[in-house]
Amino acid sequence: MGEDQSSSIYDEQRLVAEKIRSLFRTRNYYLREQGAVEFEVEEDKGNKEAFLKLLREIKPIGYLAVLRRSGDYLTLIAFRRPSIKPRGPRLNLILLLATLGTVTADGFFKASGYPGSLLLMIGLYAVGIMGIIGVHEMGHKLASAIHGVQSSPPYFIPGIPGALPTLGAVITSSEPPANRDSLFDLGISGPLAGLGVTLLVAVGGALTTAAVPLEELSRQAAAGKIQIVSNLDLFTEFLLSNLTPQRVGTGLILSPLIFASSLGFLITFLNLMPAWQLDGGHVARAVLSPRLHKVLTYASIVVLFVAGFQLMAILILILSMRSPEMRPLDDVSPISKSRKIMFICVWIIAALIYVFAIQGNPFFFR
Repeated sequence: MGEDQSSSIYDEQRLVAEKIRSLFRTRNYYLREQGAVEFEVEEDKGNKEAFLKLLREIKPIGYLAVLRRSGDYLTLIAFRRPSIKPRGPRLNLILLLATLGTVTADGFFKASGYPGSLLLMIGLYAVGIMGIIGVHEMGHKLASAIHGVQSSPPYFIPGIPGALPTLGAVITSSEPPANRDSLFDLGISGPLAGLGVTLLVAVGGALTTAAVPLEELSRQAAAGKIQIVSNLDLFTEFLLSNLTPQRVGTGLILSPLIFASSLGFLITFLNLMPAWQLDGGHVARAVLSPRLHKVLTYASIVVLFVAGFQLMAILILILSMRSPEMRPLDDVSPISKSRKIMFICVWIIAALIYVFAIQGNPFFFR
């Protein structure tokens, strides 16, 4: 390392150290290797806002910081942010087109027995599913932008037409969230955004469900074009009874959008589980202690297994053994009271989705 570079790093350390001393009540401090600065910081109610201000001031010069508890005092370490080469959008576009292809193909299979326009229904189905998943991820993106966290465009995951048309989508972040508030918001934003679109798709499914004579239903069922179901989930039954006109001597051919909304409800329900790397896991980690979060992770695995989603339960179990939890940079400052209340609402929303839209759903349970 050249003398000029060493001098530059030392100047940056001194600058960062001065900013920390101006924002926190500090004791001992140390200059570490590769430009890092470590301080002992005293407890203070203003540390939460001070840490956010510190991040805003040191990010432009290439630094991040973490705040951790160390016995009777807090440890604040500011360090040079690792340089990450940004990826181009090529892979995102390829996966988007591939997922659109599998969803469209699945729409063809789902709409083959529908009496209306085939092309129109395939288009509505593709827009419905891609809209649910896309808005879910855009919710995460918006929360990331609000909290100043850099994140990637969505990586859509294609599925298998005729079975599961898509496995959803993910976004990646180049840095952890600033504190527990931002971790909570990053977790809850996706499921709530996706749930809003899912409700709209469900209404569209009820409005496009077709009433046909019972003889026609029997012919199509005998030809294998449709499958007769004896029961529906409570939410779909409610929508159909209020939004779908039906006369005596007719039966209903469910719109493919009903399946799209059912998939949206399932995605939301699974993501609200307080398990490790799921969205609900980030929400739970923001509110609860690491030990209790771990307990809820394994409790979620048991719940999913009993509820009939064994493959998802096994996947979460494997990931919980291999993937580290998301930990905010400031893991000391408490979460806001309003988010604690919202955390309770998350449990209520998950329970309502299961009771009204998952339990008894013919697409998941025969």
